[in-house]
Amino acid sequence: ISMAIRGFHKKLHPSSNTMYTQLTLVETLESMDLSALKPFPPGQPEKFASFLDKVFGLQ
Repeated sequence: ISMAIRGFHKKLHPSSNTMYTQLTLVETLESMDLSALKPFPPGQPEKFASFLDKVFGLQ
């Protein structure tokens, strides 16, 4: 894993939305506790659409 991706995962890990491990995929799947993960909050696509409208001068 590149250093940038590893850093990204380490930053997200404390949020309980993702897992960070240095195990192999098989080891991770065999040992992971999915109940410890929290779902991501719902997205807000209207904010992204508004941003794009402003960037392209549509608003």
